[in-house]
Amino acid sequence: MKAKNESKSGAEEFTSSTEGFGANVLVPRLKIRVPDKMVWLIGIICALPVLLNVIGIDFGFIGSKIDPYRITQLYQFEQETALQEILRGRYVHTIFVSISITISFLTILLAFIDYRIKGELNTPIVGVALFCSGLFDTFHVLSATQIIHTQTQQFYLASFTWFFCRLFHASILILGTGIFLARPSAFREESSINRKRTFIWLSVLFVTLTFFTIGMLYLGSDIPQMLYPYRNLARSYDLLPLILYAILGLYILPRFQDRFPSLFAQTLSLSMIPAVATQLYMVFGSNELFDNNFNISHFMAAITYVIPFIGISLNYLETHRSEQSVIKKLNEEVLVRQETEEKLSGILNSSPSAIMAFTTIKKKDGTLDDLIWTIANPALTELFGLNQTILPGKKLSEMLPDTRKEGWFELLNQVITSGDPISHEYYSQAYKKWFYLVAVPLKNGLALTVSDISRRKNAQEELLSAERLAITGKLARIIAHEVRNPLTNIHLAATQMKSELPPSAEASVYPEIIERNTSRIDQLISELLNSSRPEQILTHSCDLNVLVNDARELIKDRMHLKNITLELKLSSIPLEIEADPVRIRTALLNIMLNGIEAMEEGKGKLIIQTSKENNDCLLSITDNGTGIKEEDLPHLFDPFFSKKAKGMGLGLTTTQNIIQSHKGTIQATSQLGKGTTFTLRFPQLR
Repeated sequence: MKAKNESKSGAEEFTSSTEGFGANVLVPRLKIRVPDKMVWLIGIICALPVLLNVIGIDFGFIGSKIDPYRITQLYQFEQETALQEILRGRYVHTIFVSISITISFLTILLAFIDYRIKGELNTPIVGVALFCSGLFDTFHVLSATQIIHTQTQQFYLASFTWFFCRLFHASILILGTGIFLARPSAFREESSINRKRTFIWLSVLFVTLTFFTIGMLYLGSDIPQMLYPYRNLARSYDLLPLILYAILGLYILPRFQDRFPSLFAQTLSLSMIPAVATQLYMVFGSNELFDNNFNISHFMAAITYVIPFIGISLNYLETHRSEQSVIKKLNEEVLVRQETEEKLSGILNSSPSAIMAFTTIKKKDGTLDDLIWTIANPALTELFGLNQTILPGKKLSEMLPDTRKEGWFELLNQVITSGDPISHEYYSQAYKKWFYLVAVPLKNGLALTVSDISRRKNAQEELLSAERLAITGKLARIIAHEVRNPLTNIHLAATQMKSELPPSAEASVYPEIIERNTSRIDQLISELLNSSRPEQILTHSCDLNVLVNDARELIKDRMHLKNITLELKLSSIPLEIEADPVRIRTALLNIMLNGIEAMEEGKGKLIIQTSKENNDCLLSITDNGTGIKEEDLPHLFDPFFSKKAKGMGLGLTTTQNIIQSHKGTIQATSQLGKGTTFTLRFPQLR
């Protein structure tokens, strides 16, 4: 099964593969296309011989027509045993040296590939050294077979060029590995550009040195005698390369391998075994061209090139396997990351809390200036009315300007400077909600979670209110029990006294005073009991807009007397609630009358607004009166709490009791000198 994904460039696909390194691994699958330059190069190579022939360059070795009689004589001459031995020796010699040349050329190709993958200099530089040695072997085989003619041609020219081939091979390896042993850290610390420049300069140096040496040998007219067949040590000159190979194998290459460990470095050290064997066969065994030890020596020389080639091939294979392993691990990480991202995305999208992540913008003094959105979840839409898809890249102060006024930035600056997470809850005047903030520092910013805890806070308030009502009810019952009985006796006594005194008596006024005040005390006790007792209500379906209009009619005269303006913003759709109209009107009247009394005559403005929010019906009553002190707000619905000179402090307690009996909530917000808003929330009928 294959799963393909177009990359941005359209040049790469990903395929699911199980070959070699596990199941369901995504590996890049390239749309391979041969470069146009390569097509042109092949065409030029094919056409170039014809063009060279046209300008007079001939690649043939036959200059004139061959005489059949002379060819017959030549074939007869070739039948001689001595000549056949020399020709077979030359052919075998050419084959072995050609293998060495071919392997050296392939080695440098793999060395370049290794350099492109790893970017390390040691492998390609040694590869260039082996390539230069292959160039010298090319000169050796061309001159030994007399394809090219040197200044002096002799039968033992192959021994002369062979000596220089082995000497150059050992010397160039010493040079190629020695420069890394001299300053190994310098090559590791170089930048990519400097490594490339170093590689080019060293390659040019090695190739120039190779062609200079070949040129000197090609143009040299004095070729010394290199082979003495009748001595015990026929090839004494070949002892020098033997010594250099011994130094390489015992000292230089082991240290090179320690400092630059790789399969290529190991096999390079291993290649010194056939290199030394090559010289041993040649120095102590070969007495003549193309004899047994001469051919063995050339075979061993070819093996000297083959072993590093195998090493660099294994090196490339190991790199390829490592890449496969890395791809497998990366694929596993990608799968884990995708799974984690899906889980996080699910959490973010389903969370009722607004979850945000920011990067910071700091001032010169290091304090927080602003925050840039990086992550936002859908809960922001419900909480703040923002579309989370447009938030990344935007500033917090621009999208939520009220947060700066409400102290968010001071709180978040504390998180960034201290590095410790902070939690904080408060009531937002701007958004009319209770918020719970949790801020956690990140590497380059912070994460912020904002939860709407209004329902929980309201539930807590309802619980506290219920507890207060329970205490008040208990107190009211005690008062009713302990006060009403003696109060009744006083009232009865005053009535009896009044009946016994003549109407004209001066003292008859006192029983009347006693009766009025005992009635007033009894009324207050009844109000206290009503405010603390759960409301007994008879409910049915009502439109909240209608109830508001009914209450408005009852306060028209009072508003007219104080010259107060009324602004009514009722919902265009019916807001059906389960309610007792009489009790709800009582609650609304209490709130509206309190607002009218708090406003200045001729300057007052009462705003009444209804709306729907989710499954709730909302009613807000706002005045522009004197307002309420912040420290008084928590006690606003407490029994007997009042700032009025003649107030008993039971009106809002009764109002809260009525609202809660309808499974609703009431909340007050106020600013001193600006006014007060009461927000009532009722569950909507479905």
